[in-house]
Amino acid sequence: MVASNFTGVSDSYIFDNAGGKRDQLEQAVLQELSAKDYPLKYAVQTLSTGLIFTTKEQCIVIDGGKTFEIIVANSTIGSYLYVEVYLNVKQGLFGAKKLSTTDVFANMKQFACYAAAKDAVESAFTKLQLKQSNHGYTSKQNVMKSDK
Repeated sequence: MVASNFTGVSDSYIFDNAGGKRDQLEQAVLQELSAKDYPLKYAVQTLSTGLIFTTKEQCIVIDGGKTFEIIVANSTIGSYLYVEVYLNVKQGLFGAKKLSTTDVFANMKQFACYAAAKDAVESAFTKLQLKQSNHGYTSKQNVMKSDK
């Protein structure tokens, strides 16, 4: 199994006294993605987390083909609802390459899809009347390794 490299951008949101709205949020995001008629392919996926004591977690995955995916994940921590929106850009085996003209348009598509996903998530927050208790951190670039 070859390790793949991902370069990602993410945004996080934290809501107090909303820990019980996890499933409602997932459904509201799906409804917003559908209502806004974005040309995105998305599905709810169940993933196993942990090494020894595995648990099943659900998230929304937006398929960007061979070049990227967007993941909308949420979790509860006490009375808090924590939401993270990730843009995972899949890199080749040799890592990043020099940006070409065609890459500019591929990047535009990735960021447009990411913006659409964030818009659907933030619209779902409004529909559920969720108020942020902490803005978390601002978008930043992360580098992650995966065994996929």
